[in-house]
Amino acid sequence: MPLPPAPTPHASARQRFGHRLRHWREARGLSQAELGRRLGYHNSLISRVENARRWPPPGLPARADELLLTGGELAALWQPVRQERERLGELVAPARPALGATLRGATPPDAATFEVLRQLLGVYRAAAARTGGEPLAAVLEHHARTLAGWQHSTPRGAVTAVRSLAAQYAELAGWAHFEGDRRTRALGWFTAGLEWARAAGDQPTTAALLTRQSTLHWWNGDPAGALAHAEAARAAARRVPGLQSWAALAEAHAHALNGAAPEAWRALVEAERLTEADRRAGRTEPRPTRAALVLGVAHGTCHRDLAVRTGRAAHAHAAVAHLDAALGHLDPAEHPHDHALITGRLAGAYARAGRREAAAATLSRLPPEPTGRVAHEQRRARGWLGGAPAHQGPPGAERPAPEG
Repeated sequence: MPLPPAPTPHASARQRFGHRLRHWREARGLSQAELGRRLGYHNSLISRVENARRWPPPGLPARADELLLTGGELAALWQPVRQERERLGELVAPARPALGATLRGATPPDAATFEVLRQLLGVYRAAAARTGGEPLAAVLEHHARTLAGWQHSTPRGAVTAVRSLAAQYAELAGWAHFEGDRRTRALGWFTAGLEWARAAGDQPTTAALLTRQSTLHWWNGDPAGALAHAEAARAAARRVPGLQSWAALAEAHAHALNGAAPEAWRALVEAERLTEADRRAGRTEPRPTRAALVLGVAHGTCHRDLAVRTGRAAHAHAAVAHLDAALGHLDPAEHPHDHALITGRLAGAYARAGRREAAAATLSRLPPEPTGRVAHEQRRARGWLGGAPAHQGPPGAERPAPEG
């Protein structure tokens, strides 16, 4: 694509910024996808910023300056962009359909109101862990929009805390939509939350949102996008308890989706090492059962994806073993959503292993009318079950070969 004409003296600050970003990217020989991968953004965002169809995210200019060796030009151009944006009445995060109208200019919260919202977030997280979060999407969106509006009326000394909490609500709202398999809305909230977290300097929430985006790319069947965001999450999660291992699991999923068994194995081993190190150092809650569940599901899901990608029976049988064991760590009465999701995934693993009766019996244990991601897992398992058997032989006939 040819370089667009240089902006005229009457061009907007956003147009000038986009033109110079493209100039420096091409001067360094990078594609939009490569620049986005290195900065932790999707290539479509880089394209829209360069073509002045999107406001540059607050964290992009300084990081692009460092990567592209611009001498600080983009950070200098960011200030008039920010001022232009404020004059036009935009939010810190760009307007997008998933966000709808925001409460810009709302009366800033008093300390008690803010504290209530902060404590409510913990309640919502606990509820989402049980239900998957899908029923909470509307109320989470409402709180995130409210906090987004408060960013413009909160005194400067408190705005960082407001942005950080807005980012955390955006992360949970995006996950609620993801559990409902509403991917566009999920991406909108993850992207907005990431911008707010970066503007607040909130590294843990930044790392969490990058990991969420990696998971969304994995779910969409995009291993390159999943891996780029997982690597960005690992970088953002340095010295953040629990998040390094979470990002490593996202990296393992990306490699498995790409059929790279040794790389997936190494990432899984690294996640186990990080999890154990955090537990021994007292940096995370000593919950070995929960850790075993998360790691078991990750192992099973990676083997399932490797079975789909490579056609190897060994991976399918390993997926069955790991997912079946993971279900043993989960009380269906306390965590019905996770139990149904893993059950659907186990049915698919049985189908990939050629164990048709076991797959059908496992599918019969799902809720009568599942929704969201559970319904998606059900459809995948039924699709594999409806075709020819993926593999023949008893479940122990072929053992997984050592990887890595």
